[in-house]
Amino acid sequence: MRQILLKRAAAAGVKGTLAEPISPHGLRAGFVTTAYRNKVPDEEIMGHTRHRSLTTMRSYVRRAKLSQTSPAGKLGL
Repeated sequence: MRQILLKRAAAAGVKGTLAEPISPHGLRAGFVTTAYRNKVPDEEIMGHTRHRSLTTMRSYVRRAKLSQTSPAGKLGL
């Protein structure tokens, strides 16, 4: 899976970084984070990702990626 993902990412010109490498785990975390941001119910996310534990599924949510604006912007600064 990893090799296929890296090959497809390279073909699309997508590059990872040291902090955020391209990986199957990163895709899963990205999916969970995006679904969570878009208010998809936990049960639906878990049904798709096959997580059995809410705690485990929520550990995939990248909290820093949830906000689309900065905290200062939310305060009107």
